[in-house]
Amino acid sequence: MAYEKSKAIVVDRPKRAVLQEIRMPAVTDASIVVRTRYSAISSGTEMKVYSGVTGALDGNLWYPLVPGYENVGEVVFLGDKAKDITTHGGEKLNVGDRVMCNEVRTFPDHCAAWGGQVAYGIKDLLKVKKSADMIAKIPDNVSYQEAVVAYLACVAKKGVDMVGVREGETVLVIGAGNVGLSAMQLARLRGCTVIAVDSNAGRIGIAKKFAPHTVHADATGAKAINAVAEITNGRMADVVIECSGDTKVVGELYRYLRDGGWGRNDEGGRIHLQAEYPYPITISPYSRWFGKNMKLSMSCALRPGSKEDILALISAGKFDAQALVTMERSVDEAPHAYEEFRKDRGDILKVLLKW
Repeated sequence: MAYEKSKAIVVDRPKRAVLQEIRMPAVTDASIVVRTRYSAISSGTEMKVYSGVTGALDGNLWYPLVPGYENVGEVVFLGDKAKDITTHGGEKLNVGDRVMCNEVRTFPDHCAAWGGQVAYGIKDLLKVKKSADMIAKIPDNVSYQEAVVAYLACVAKKGVDMVGVREGETVLVIGAGNVGLSAMQLARLRGCTVIAVDSNAGRIGIAKKFAPHTVHADATGAKAINAVAEITNGRMADVVIECSGDTKVVGELYRYLRDGGWGRNDEGGRIHLQAEYPYPITISPYSRWFGKNMKLSMSCALRPGSKEDILALISAGKFDAQALVTMERSVDEAPHAYEEFRKDRGDILKVLLKW
């Protein structure tokens, strides 16, 4: 039967990726099958899975696994029960549509972590129609290369929405990876003054496109804290969005935040944890955090409809997706690309794989 097997990138043990043909989940009358045209390697979650750092993913991670959640392509099959299901953008899907596919959650013989690095993505639309896993149609004027990086922009949007950045606020974004650069763009669109902090000079160079103030931080963070104080005339930031994934950075976040929360109409500053942290986070000394009267929030993944929102911004020329890409490789080069990425994650922002 068609689509019983598919080429896939398989991590069979930490720090080794191979290309294999694997068994796929059964195609049913509720299925959609998407032929992957491009996928991307996530510098955060996916590379931590590849490197064996993330751990058990709530006890569900095992080898061999299929990684990835950034893939786009063309609809090649649509089951009868899937034909009347609409996307979160209110559109019906058709064979030939260009779409964001993303996660493939189930494989007969492999762990899905999160299964997007496959030549053919198979999803049950009846199961995903109310979730963020739903397919999203790509506008005609948005390229596959732009659409494939839209996923992490959606992750950033959920965080920006949740922390509630408002016009006129000063928003500090720590970490100029794909999520951080996306958060900067989204905060700027809301009329905020953006400050970007990163320890990598190359990433700071990219951040300059989206943040009027950038800080190349030292290892301790002291330089960045002093720089933010100077930029804000001592007031510090209204909102801090942490996107670096570095647990050591989290413990110092309160230092970047303004004082407040004492007046009837002053809710104080807000800190949002936007990354995936593989090691324990220490909030100490607690009294310093407590005295800020702050709000601390965090978010995971994205919300239904976010894909359409980000794709619309790209289509309208309001979001620069091209800036989020460092290099493109053939999928046949994927085993080498993962290892290259692992050894040079600071300078490589995003690797696209062409299938």
